[in-house]
Amino acid sequence: MNEADMQAFVDAQCACLGLILAPEHRPGVLRYLHLVAGMAPKVMDFPLTPADESGNVFIPVPTQERQP
Repeated sequence: MNEADMQAFVDAQCACLGLILAPEHRPGVLRYLHLVAGMAPKVMDFPLTPADESGNVFIPVPTQERQP
């Protein structure tokens, strides 16, 4: 992703979220986006097997009525 693409991505995401990005925050957001874009290939290229999948499953407990 080049700089123009990153700028457009930030603008599009702000529009989708209805977020107003203050001009003084924009450089930090773009810097973080560059950082994350650099890490993504390392994470996505890491080989995983079915054994690496988490076995934890969240099962909510039904609420109980309080007795007066």
